[in-house]
Amino acid sequence: MKKQLFWFLLVIIGSSILFSLLVDDDKPQTMAVETELQPDFVAYQLIRTSFDAKGNMSGMIRATQMSHFEQLGQIQLEEPAYTIFEQLMPKWQVSSSNGVLYPDDKVVLEQNVLLENLKSGELFNKVESEQLEYGFEQQVISTNQQVIISGDGFAINGQGVKVNLITQKLQLHQHKGTVYRHDQ
Repeated sequence: MKKQLFWFLLVIIGSSILFSLLVDDDKPQTMAVETELQPDFVAYQLIRTSFDAKGNMSGMIRATQMSHFEQLGQIQLEEPAYTIFEQLMPKWQVSSSNGVLYPDDKVVLEQNVLLENLKSGELFNKVESEQLEYGFEQQVISTNQQVIISGDGFAINGQGVKVNLITQKLQLHQHKGTVYRHDQ
């Protein structure tokens, strides 16, 4: 009798194990797959204006789309354009296809980046690159990427630049060539 009970329990246990394996095979396997981080919120056709201590407009950023990621501590922008004002007049505008705004008051702009001098009669009119970083507080734009600096009658090709928007100083890290033209 004990021998029969032993075999009966062994068959029951074996059947239970086999059944549990078959049931587990029917369930979809969950694999460790990285999921794309979802934004906390998304805004479209965003306009954000900033003011100085005296209440005067100091900057305005526009973007077709803004995605806020609290966990990453950043805001991703599509087609951002940031206009910097001086004495209530627009002086500079930097735009690109994409950008990331960080909480330490800097924005990194990528793809088709264009810094335009909106004031006439200045030494250079625009700086073009594939990536620029702009520090709001210091008002410094910099990159280590290739740049093209254009002004009235010239275009400078170089690698890396630092532009201080307050002092109007431009520092080119590596000069690759300059083309002069005579405009009539």
